[in-house]
Amino acid sequence: MNLKYLILIIGFSIISACASNEASKDTDESTAAVAEEVAVEEAVMEEAVEEAVVEEAVMEEATETEEMIEAEVATSDSGNLVSTCKNGEHVRVITVVYDSEDTDTVCEVTYEKSTGVQTLWTANNDRDYCMEQATAFVEKQEGWGWTCSNLE
Repeated sequence: MNLKYLILIIGFSIISACASNEASKDTDESTAAVAEEVAVEEAVMEEAVEEAVVEEAVMEEATETEEMIEAEVATSDSGNLVSTCKNGEHVRVITVVYDSEDTDTVCEVTYEKSTGVQTLWTANNDRDYCMEQATAFVEKQEGWGWTCSNLE
């Protein structure tokens, strides 16, 4: 009779162990599935962030180009001369402004970059002075590695 109980106890132990292994196996599979879903979601998010960064860079470049074109159109209508200088993604605009009503000068040379516009030289009588200064400054920019258009 003790042998029957012993066999019965051993049988229950084996059945319990098998059931425990099945539950553990199901848990491992479930954990792996969740981990895979998380990895896929992270990859999708990373791709979305990369796309947003690229889109932002494209928009910035388009804005800079649009601003340059607007500046060139505005200045070309007024008889002012403009040179656009580029170095990588950076843009500088050198302009000879003639007959400025704001400053009562016959000419001035302005320098525009992302931080704003500076007036570098002005003249009250000699219009050629501004052209000479602007030409020299364009040449200096080119010496620093910038690619500049002619003053037109």
